[in-house]
Amino acid sequence: MTIKIYRLIPILLLVMTSCSGSDKEQRDIVAEWAGKEIVIPGELGFQVGNIPVDYDFDAADFKIVTYVDSAGCTNCRMKLKDWDKVIDGFKSSPDVDVSFLMIVDSDKREEIERLVKDNDFHHPVSIDSAGLFRKANPLPSKPEHQTFLLDADNKVIALGNPVYNPKIRELYARLIFDSTDGEKTLGDVEEQICRKPVRSIGVVSKGDTINKRFRFNNDTKSDLTLQEITPSCHCVSTKVDWKVLKSGEYADVEISYVADTISQQFYRYADIWFKERQNPERLVLHGFIK
Repeated sequence: MTIKIYRLIPILLLVMTSCSGSDKEQRDIVAEWAGKEIVIPGELGFQVGNIPVDYDFDAADFKIVTYVDSAGCTNCRMKLKDWDKVIDGFKSSPDVDVSFLMIVDSDKREEIERLVKDNDFHHPVSIDSAGLFRKANPLPSKPEHQTFLLDADNKVIALGNPVYNPKIRELYARLIFDSTDGEKTLGDVEEQICRKPVRSIGVVSKGDTINKRFRFNNDTKSDLTLQEITPSCHCVSTKVDWKVLKSGEYADVEISYVADTISQQFYRYADIWFKERQNPERLVLHGFIK
C-alpha cells in the first residue's frame, strides 16, 4: 500500500491541533516534516538491555523512531513501561513489519542501561553519546514532536508521541494496520480474551528454550470450546490442560519457543482457535537471537 503524504496532512493537522500549542505552530511542523527523510547515522550502535544486537532497522514496512534528550529526568522522558505496551500493540500483526528504535542523547551509558534493566524494557535502544542523530536531523524543539512514524524509505508519514497522546496512537495504528488491505488483525478483535497477547523476550541465544504463559479470561456470556492451536513454525509448541473455557472463568496457555535460527530478530506466534469464534486469538513472542 502506497501512503500518499498529501492525504495525511489534514489528518495530522486535525490530531495535532487538538493537543497543546497554536494552530500555526502545528501546521508549520506538519508542513515541514511530512514526507521528509529521517537519517539514521550508520555509526549508531543498537542494544537490547546492555547487549549489542545486529538490528536491520531499514528492513521493516514501518518504523517508529523516538528521540530522547536526557536533560532533566531521563526516566520521565523515556517512559519505558508506557512504550513497552505501545510497541507490543503495534507488533500484533505478522502481516506488517514494524520496527522501533529509541535514541537517547546521553553520555551516561551506565545510567541508561540501569533504567532499561529496572523497567524490564526489551526493545532496541541506541545510546547516542556523540549526538549523531540530532546533528543529522535538526529536530523540533518540543519533546512531543520528536517521535516519527516512517515508511519503508524512512520518510515521515506521521509525527507525534503515541505515549503522550492517545489520538496519535490511534493515528499510527490506523496507518499501520490499514496497510494490510483490511485484513483482520489482533488489534481489531473487540472481545479479546487474552489481555496481554504479545510478549517481548529481549535477547536470547541460539538453542535457548523460552516458555511463556498466557492467561485467557472469558468475560463473554458464552462458553468457549478449544478447537485447534496452530503454531507459526515447528520451533513453537503449546501446552494446555483444558478443553472448554466457561463463561466467567480463566485458563492458561503455555507457549514454548526454541531459538533454532540464525542471529536475527524473531517473531513467532500460535493461533488459538475456538469453535464459537470466527477469528483466533494470536499469542506472539518477539525479540532477538544473538
